[in-house]
Amino acid sequence: MKAKIIAYTIKHLTIAQQNQIRIQLNGHNATSHGGKYNYRLKGLLDKINHIKPSRSTIIAPTKEAEQIIELLKKHDAKITTYNIQIEKKEFKK
Repeated sequence: MKAKIIAYTIKHLTIAQQNQIRIQLNGHNATSHGGKYNYRLKGLLDKINHIKPSRSTIIAPTKEAEQIIELLKKHDAKITTYNIQIEKKEFKK
C-alpha cells in the first residue's frame, strides 16, 4: 500500500497557533461546568488510519495524507513528505 511519511515543525509559530494545530490534528479532552462534564473533541487523526512514531511525524495512506498536509499548510507549518510502501495491517484507526 502506498503511504506518506509527513514530518512537520511548528516551532516558529506562536504557542496559541501550535496548540490550535495540535487540537485540530489530535483532538482534545474537554470539560465544562467546572469539570462536571467530560467529553472528547475529535481531531483529524481520530477519523483516519495512521501511525504516529513521534510527536511531529505521521505515517498515513496517500489519500488521507493529503488531508493532513492541507491542514498543516493552512497553518503555515514547515512540512517534509516522503513516499513509502507499507502493509495495510500496520495502520490503526
